[in-house]
Amino acid sequence: MRFSVERDVFADATGWAARHLPSRPGQAPNALAGLLLEADATSATPGLRVCAFDTEVAVRAPVAADVAQAGRVLVPGRLLADIVRSLPAAIITVAVEGERMVLRCGSVRFTVPLMDVADYPELPSFPTPIGEVDTLGFAAAIGQVAPAAARDETVPVLTAIRLEISGRGLTLAATDRYRLAVRGISWQPTVEDPWALAHVSAKVLAEVARSPTSASRIVVGLDLADPAGARLGLAAAGRQTIVRLIEGAFPNYRKLLPETAAYTLTAATATLAAAVRRVAVVATRTAPLRFTVSDGQIVAEAGDGTGAQGREIIPVDYTGPELSVLFNPTYLLDGLSAIEDDESTIGFVDTDPAQAYARPAVLTGKVPGDPDGRPGGGAFRYLLMPIRTDPQPVPPPSTSPSSTSPS
Repeated sequence: MRFSVERDVFADATGWAARHLPSRPGQAPNALAGLLLEADATSATPGLRVCAFDTEVAVRAPVAADVAQAGRVLVPGRLLADIVRSLPAAIITVAVEGERMVLRCGSVRFTVPLMDVADYPELPSFPTPIGEVDTLGFAAAIGQVAPAAARDETVPVLTAIRLEISGRGLTLAATDRYRLAVRGISWQPTVEDPWALAHVSAKVLAEVARSPTSASRIVVGLDLADPAGARLGLAAAGRQTIVRLIEGAFPNYRKLLPETAAYTLTAATATLAAAVRRVAVVATRTAPLRFTVSDGQIVAEAGDGTGAQGREIIPVDYTGPELSVLFNPTYLLDGLSAIEDDESTIGFVDTDPAQAYARPAVLTGKVPGDPDGRPGGGAFRYLLMPIRTDPQPVPPPSTSPSSTSPS
């Protein structure tokens, strides 16, 4: 194998692919710690491909390169990415010499031992394309929903974003049992009757959302009948991410979203978030953030009386009985950070003001709209369970299987 490539282009591709290498190398086959380089000089699309695979996620990145000799090699992944990133901004020439890869860039020369490419598993192919979605809109929706997904693997399906696919749009939902985020967006299906459900790793989708790309559209592929496991594919500007879907029964979250709220307040999003962030400095697990809502204001307080205390009055648009509720400030800030409107609305669902502390609150923008991805809809909804102070535990959302239709 022999090729030459611009340093910035090669560094971008190897760095992106290396982020998908196994995070715990000792728990994966040694070969998966490598980046697979495939140089092609004869096909209709000559150039270089950089690939990574951790058994759950496979990625491919095309790289514009001048290939003098084709080949396929496996190189220690993070080491290669670090070396390429350290090189000066110039043309890199790469050649395989015996059992080593040699990289030359100006006066700099590195040699890297090769790994046995025969040990590398076959990468999954990209699933059948079913449509396209706007890159920025998809990334924004993922950014809003992903924080609500669970971090631990106790219930694997709760670490996923539920992707509901239909001809009307895409609906993304995530929950960790304490909060629920839902967002609908439009898309352009390329197949008839594209109804499907997919539970996709929130961590992987968040990485896709963060990855910069010049592509205005992302191609969505789906294969639910793959014998090796159902997979979702996302492709933009030639880069492919193929992820195995997570199995399990996702909570029937639609039963949790109230159609109306008994009491609502509206506040400037930035003002409310800033106040929560300040008062939360003194919040603790046993003394979380307290909201006391009355006509025209919220009193935000934290502290247990034995140490530091914080208090701030926030002007709001609210007329109604006094309500008192405790929130996890981090969870509340995640929801406020996802609101795209200048104003946010918090709805309390129980008609009995004395029970507001025990029932979910729903956070939206000022105009809720339609959360199901219909034309003109696409609202973000964030349901947050308050912290209970009575001895009864908060019942988690039902984990019974969802209905067979996302409608």
